[in-house]
This record gives sequence, structure tokens and C-alpha cells, in this order.
Amino acid sequence: MAEAAAERDPPERLALWDPRPDTTAPLTDRQTDSVLELKAAAENLPVPAELPIEDLCSLTSQSLPIAQTSIVPESTEDILLNGFISLEMKEAKIETAQQFFSWFAKLQTQMDQDEETKYRQMRDYLSGFQEQCDAILNDVNSALQHLESLQKQYLFVSNKTGTLHEACEQLLKEQSELVDLAENIQQKLSYFNELETINTKLNSPALSVNSEGFIPMLAKLDDCITYISSHPNFKDYPVYLLKFKQCLSKALHLMKTYTVNTLQNLTNQLLRRDPSSVPNADNAFTLFYVKFRTAAPKVRTLIEQIEQRSEKIPEYQQLLNDIHQCYLDQRELLLGPSITCTVTELTSQNNRDHCALIRSGCAFMVHVCQDEHQLYNEFFTKPTSKLDELLEKLCVSLYDVFRPLIIHVIHLETLSELCGILKNEVLEDHVQNNGK
Repeated sequence: MAEAAAERDPPERLALWDPRPDTTAPLTDRQTDSVLELKAAAENLPVPAELPIEDLCSLTSQSLPIAQTSIVPESTEDILLNGFISLEMKEAKIETAQQFFSWFAKLQTQMDQDEETKYRQMRDYLSGFQEQCDAILNDVNSALQHLESLQKQYLFVSNKTGTLHEACEQLLKEQSELVDLAENIQQKLSYFNELETINTKLNSPALSVNSEGFIPMLAKLDDCITYISSHPNFKDYPVYLLKFKQCLSKALHLMKTYTVNTLQNLTNQLLRRDPSSVPNADNAFTLFYVKFRTAAPKVRTLIEQIEQRSEKIPEYQQLLNDIHQCYLDQRELLLGPSITCTVTELTSQNNRDHCALIRSGCAFMVHVCQDEHQLYNEFFTKPTSKLDELLEKLCVSLYDVFRPLIIHVIHLETLSELCGILKNEVLEDHVQNNGK
């Protein structure tokens, strides 16, 4: 009965597992399915290759299933035949001990070679790496040599560049010094080079003291004379100073000629006037002042330039003195006869009234002096003592007329009244008030 149960299929035996009443470990449905799946997978397993040939041959007589893909040799001779084929001894036969030992030695050599193959491959593999490393090392050494050569060349070029840089800096420094020296020389030479330009302008017939370029040329001429005079150690110093002085003389002559001619022309125009066109002395004096005031702007700019330079350069001071003298001479030439005529007329009108004569005569002269001061300021900006001398000289004509008359006055009351007029009315009222 036990043998009958053993011959049953696993499903049948599994079916008998659970119906037993004394089952202590019943299988679940999942466990049952797992057992069936294991059985199905085990039916097609191949025969292990490590199984001895004797056991493998004995299995053929049993009913165990063998996978169709497995190759099962028929006998031990088949295995030996395959070994001889792998050793290229398919046709060889072992009949003697010598042949066996030869076969065995060859087999052992083959086994040693098969066993050492992986080591040889690793050795060859490492040898290849060693060759590559040697090649890389050679390349690195070559690169280091090139780098060392480049470093030497760089140091050489760097030293040369540094030397060149220092040389360039030195050249730039010398160039700057030479440029400064050239500019300094050019600046000094510019004063000497102006001589020809100034001389050409002064000799030009088209030059006029009223032109726009005359005053700048005059300033440049003054600068050149001042500069050359302050450097007597220059070569040809006396020659250039003399030439510039000659140019200055020409310029001063032009200014003097223009100013003197202007003043003289005014005087001649007034002296040549028709006496019938001026009915009285007051109108004549008015005409004298109006004409001169109208002409003042023509020469005032030029006279200002002369006055500005008169304190520094003696030639300008001499020119200013000459212009002062010319101006005062022209004014005296105009005013002298008119004042004498007016004083004579006042004397004839007030021959018996000495007080009225003194009042009118002094008032007239004060008015003349005031007008002359104002007219002088129209032409000049700096005072001169020659103007006071002229006014004093003009007042002498009044003194010459009044003195004989007053000397013959014998009345003390009249003399006292005349003194009061001179003190209170003339000195205090006219002189002090006008002075303020």
C-alpha cells in the first residue's frame, strides 16, 4: 500500500495531505500552487556538466528526463577522444608508456598554458600600459625641456624688454628735456624774431596809429625791449637792442606826429574862422571847447597807451611831455588873445566901478580855469604841472590890467571892499567850493 502511494503523482499526494484528520500543518492554496510551480520548473532542468561520466551514462538507462540541449557522451572513450582532438592528437594512439607520458606532458603543458593565459594577457595588458606611460613620460620630459627652453627664452626676452623699456624711458626723458629746451629757446627767440615783423609794419605806408594792429604791435615792441634789456648776456644784445630802439623811435614819431597834427589842425581851423560868424567872446570860448571835446576821442586812446608806459620807459615819458607842451601851446594860442580881449572889454564896461570889475573879471577867469581843467581831463588821465603854469600865465593878463587900476585907488573904503571881495567871494566861494 505504501508502494502504491509512492507511485502516485504529486497532485494526488498533495490531495491526500489535507484530508487527513490529524493534519497538523495544512497547506494553504498559495503554498499548494508554489509546490506545483516548482515541480513544473524541475521537469526541464539540464544535466549538470560536473556530473561524472559514469553517473551520466548510468542515467541513460533510467527514466529521468534530460534536456534536449544537453550533449551526453556515450562513454569514457568519447571524452578521451574529445581531449585528443583538443590536443591535435586525433589520429594518435597510446599504445606504450612512452606515448602516454608524452601525451601527459603535452596535456600538462597545455593545462599550464591555459592556466597562465590570463596572467600573460594581464602582463601584456600591463606592458601596453607601461609602454604608453613610457611614451607619456618621454612626451612630458620633452615638454619640460621645451618649457625650460621657453623659460630661458622668456627670461632673455624679458631682460631685453626691460632694458629696452628703460632705454625708452630714458629716451622719453631726454626727449621731454629737449622739447622743453627747444620751447624755451623758441620762446626766447620769439622776441628776436619779432624784430623783422615789427620793422616791416612800421615801414609800411598803409600803417596808421588808429588801426587795430598798432596797439598790439606797440605792446609787443615794449615786451621785446624789456626782455632784451633784462638779458645783456645774450649774443648780439647791443645790436638787437639798438634795432628795437629804432623801431620804438619810429612808433613814437608816428604817435607824436598824429597827435600834434590833430591838435594843430584844430587850432588852425579855429583861427581861420570868419570873425563875423562869432558875434561875441562867449560864443568864441564855447566854440573853442566844443571843437576840442569833439576831437578828444580821436587821440585819447593813443594818449592813454602813452601814459601807461610813461613810468616804465623814458621815451614814452618824453613823448608825453611833448604832447602836453603841444596841447598847452595850442590852448594858449587860442585863449590868450580871447582872454585879453575879454578883460579889456570888461575894463571898458566897468571903468569906474572897481568892485564890479573885480567880481566879473575873477568870475570869468575862474570859469576859464574850470573849463580848461575839464577839457584837459578829456584828453589826459594824469595831471601835469604845466597846466597850472598855463592857467597862471593866462591869469597874468587879468593881473596886468587890474593892478594899475587898483594902485591908483586912494579911497580906503573901496580898497577894503575890494579885499573883502577877493577874500570872501573869490577865494572862499569860488576856489574852496570848486575845490570840494
